[in-house]
Amino acid sequence: MEKTDIASIIDLHFEEMTDLEQEIARYFLQAETVTDDLSSQQVTQKLHVSQAALTRFSKKCGFTGYREFVFQYQQQAGKQNHHLPNHSPLTKRVLRSYRNMREQTQDLINEDQLERIAQLIEDAERVYFFGTGSSGLVAREMKLRFMRLGVVCEALTDQDGFAWTTSIIDENCLIIGFSLSGTTLSILDSLLDAKEMGAKTVLFTSVPNKNSQVYTETVLVATHSQPSYIQRISSQLPILLFIDLIYAYFLEINRENKEKIFNSYWENKKLNGYRRQNRIRKS
Repeated sequence: MEKTDIASIIDLHFEEMTDLEQEIARYFLQAETVTDDLSSQQVTQKLHVSQAALTRFSKKCGFTGYREFVFQYQQQAGKQNHHLPNHSPLTKRVLRSYRNMREQTQDLINEDQLERIAQLIEDAERVYFFGTGSSGLVAREMKLRFMRLGVVCEALTDQDGFAWTTSIIDENCLIIGFSLSGTTLSILDSLLDAKEMGAKTVLFTSVPNKNSQVYTETVLVATHSQPSYIQRISSQLPILLFIDLIYAYFLEINRENKEKIFNSYWENKKLNGYRRQNRIRKS
């Protein structure tokens, strides 16, 4: 209970609650509630609920009863009110979702694994990023970022592209696939095909499957089972957090050379821009 704040705990269990318990939850998610008289007698009268409903709500949140819940609530809310801007409840819920995702990610970080994956990218002659749907956007983002550091890479976002790529790869290639649900068969099967061709394989997922041990690396990322969570922030955020981490570790391998490549990329881009502008003026 100490690690996660009360509002986040309420959010976490919100979808499990009955309509009456959700009404109680909304009351305690309001910033001004902390200044109210929160004795059980006053709260039951204010919300027109029973003492038993308060107890059930508190137990849904993981507390032994209302007394323990309200004690923790008042302690945490009192401290936070001195430091947090006066945002709306909706804004606060979104920000709490980001904070929860960051905390989950911190628990899942394996720095040795990050170093291994960064070295796999460094050693590969060609790197391919596989993703469908919104994960395809992640694959394209990863390609753009690593291409600017000199990595020969490509992003594939459809099954035909996966099949064509796995038919031409060899042991010098690295395939990185993204499946947050762990059930995208086109990604999972393509990684298995790539493994059989001798390529190194990395899967990013929140749900490991029976083949997770077969891949060279399986990176577990944070997730949330509640549908309301996905509506508040991007479902791909946990993968993007790990991409930033791997990018940082990769950049530290021969950093000076990578910085030269990166700077050269932008200088060439600016030069090409000037050339296009001159052609337009002359025409």
